[in-house]
Amino acid sequence: MPTAEQQNLIDKIADFLREEPRIAAAWLAGSLGRGEGDAFSDVDMLALADDGTAAEVSTSLAQGLSAIAKPVLVDALFGGRVLNVVTQDWQRFDISIVQGDELNRYDAVSLTPLFNRSGRNPPTHPSRAYETEPERLSKLVNEFIRIVGLTPVAIGRAEFELALTGIDILRRLTFDLMLEENGIPPARRGGALHRNPLLTDAQRAALARLPPQAAERGSILAATRAYAAIFLPRARQLAAKIGMTWPAEFEAATRRHWQAKLGVDFAAPSGD
Repeated sequence: MPTAEQQNLIDKIADFLREEPRIAAAWLAGSLGRGEGDAFSDVDMLALADDGTAAEVSTSLAQGLSAIAKPVLVDALFGGRVLNVVTQDWQRFDISIVQGDELNRYDAVSLTPLFNRSGRNPPTHPSRAYETEPERLSKLVNEFIRIVGLTPVAIGRAEFELALTGIDILRRLTFDLMLEENGIPPARRGGALHRNPLLTDAQRAALARLPPQAAERGSILAATRAYAAIFLPRARQLAAKIGMTWPAEFEAATRRHWQAKLGVDFAAPSGD
């Protein structure tokens, strides 16, 4: 349930959209629209524009945002189809503008209606359990191994600050793998700052045991190996479950690369 502050913002945005004659309907979307938000959630709005008017509507809305609150940041994303806004008191909201058949991409179950002058509504999609597909998991695994394989390059060049960027990518891939394990479909994963409710206690405990990272050789090696120790066994188990072919040659080549350049195996315990 939205907080009083969030509800006040929702009401202001709904009134703002209602006054635009080319907006036929609007829904509260995102985690708040699904009834899963919290006090830190941003406000996501879905607005149905008359066919052929999305670009004009986006421009008009962007110019009139001060009717809601004073914006200090307005990003027009995806050709203006999404207006990403931060207000003076750091309230955050998005307005996504769709037309006609684009409503089919959304699920009525995940939206809260605000007003509708058109009678058109998103469909209700059949509910079914999500299971990762081999192609999706394969991309995660190959990207993880590729980033691990770049570690000797960063260390060889003493680019330790940039190597931390690689650690961040490994962290993201590990989060994504855990969400695949838990059967959380991409549409239900919410924002980048809202992951704890989607992870199990065991997963959170594994992440909490990861070593701190610093821009120096030993720390980069320890962190990379620690992430590999979490990611690879879990990925192998999930791959076996769904019938994905493991990239054994790629993994073996990357292990040899580490041994040749660093003298260690990336999958060995970080305390070695």
